[in-house]
Amino acid sequence: MAPTSTRIEGSFSRGWPIALFITALAVGSFVTAGLIHKKTFRSPNDVRAEYRKEKTGVGGTESASETKAGH
Repeated sequence: MAPTSTRIEGSFSRGWPIALFITALAVGSFVTAGLIHKKTFRSPNDVRAEYRKEKTGVGGTESASETKAGH
């Protein structure tokens, strides 16, 4: 088979809307995750934070803090 000198042109601009949509989804996901993290994060070093007390564990056993406090 002899090589031909015909040039085949490609249309490479067809995928840009899909690429922009995927990029927008990725950016939106990062922004949403950042906002959720900022609103719900509690620092372990914050001494003024209110934390839930530990309830009795599964099976009715006391948690370690209740056992220690109750002697």
